[in-house]
Amino acid sequence: MKNYIVSTIDGLPIENTFNIQKENEVAALTAALSGLSKGLREDLDLGEIGTIIISGDKGCYGMRYIDNERILGMMASDVTSENELLADIDNLTFAMQNNEISINSLAKV
Repeated sequence: MKNYIVSTIDGLPIENTFNIQKENEVAALTAALSGLSKGLREDLDLGEIGTIIISGDKGCYGMRYIDNERILGMMASDVTSENELLADIDNLTFAMQNNEISINSLAKV
């Protein structure tokens, strides 16, 4: 599995396993996460699981909303294949749905 961010529905990260150095990459990821969070708060219909893939010059960024404890999963990857990224997002989704990754296990006190 590639690196990921797990966030609350408000877009606040509670776990981040990747390190982004470039300002434009940070801005792109933040905008994507904020946009999805805003859409969800405004009742954007993504179904039970909604996935967004953003392709950039440095690779693909993917994000999935998972209706489980109201958390978001976002993944960054340097691969250019959306299929590879979707497979990694599927692995993250599986971990989140099986409580291997959850707000309760990740929240810092």
